[in-house]
Amino acid sequence: MAIMRKPVPLLIPPHLIAESRLYAPGRPDTDAVCHVLQDYPRLVGELRQLRRQLDDFNRESADFDQRLAALQAACASILEL
Repeated sequence: MAIMRKPVPLLIPPHLIAESRLYAPGRPDTDAVCHVLQDYPRLVGELRQLRRQLDDFNRESADFDQRLAALQAACASILEL
């Protein structure tokens, strides 16, 4: 069971509160900021996963381009016969 600690007052700049309202519309300011802070690890994880997928896509694309170039060269050789 999680130990409930006494809340610590923080001075959060108004622009960060306003931005948190964009990510958690309709919530009170404190809830909006808490939502953003709690969701941050998931968001970072998704971003890392998307970067890995993009890297994989780029590698596959480069491999495809090499294979296509080899196929085009083979076709050009056949046409020269």
